[in-house]
Amino acid sequence: MMKVDQNCRVFIAQRALGAGIQNILFADIRSIEDAKECIRIVKPDTPSGKGINGCHMRRNVGYVIEDGSAAYVKAMEEVVITLMIEKKGALDNLEEILSIEGIDMMQFGPGDYSLSIDLPGQTFHPKVKETELRTIKTALKFGVRPRIELDVSVQDYKEEIKKYIDLGVRDFHLPSDLSILFQWFKKDGEELKKELS
Repeated sequence: MMKVDQNCRVFIAQRALGAGIQNILFADIRSIEDAKECIRIVKPDTPSGKGINGCHMRRNVGYVIEDGSAAYVKAMEEVVITLMIEKKGALDNLEEILSIEGIDMMQFGPGDYSLSIDLPGQTFHPKVKETELRTIKTALKFGVRPRIELDVSVQDYKEEIKKYIDLGVRDFHLPSDLSILFQWFKKDGEELKKELS
């Protein structure tokens, strides 16, 4: 899955698809119009697709020679479109956004959301966690798969995973390699340091 930020959204998403990436995560969704635009960026430029993704000599399917073919159209129709729900504007219109045809998955962004409600860095603040729970339940209600960012800095993150699974979540975003290494150095590295002393 390729995460695409708001600026240059069309160019980056279509180039990623052209390189063979089959899932796009659109960040910085602020409105219903943003969500609709993300779908149009991915969908093929056909009367039935109603998108703006035209015929390109890229690797969307096969080895470039299939550009504009029925296989290309099918591949673009099957792209998993995921929206980052992290801005107050998106949360104010959450039900309308998640009811738009073409959205397959949504991911709550606690970092950006905490910024948007003037609680920078407080991703575990009760307001943030409450909003995350609401987005999960709303997504499931509308048949959109919620994807969760795992935080390995949480003491009992395995218990956290179980809570999400019990809610109905089946898709998880693993932490970055830097987060995983940092946590290992903090915990296991300290233990190793003691052993070597």
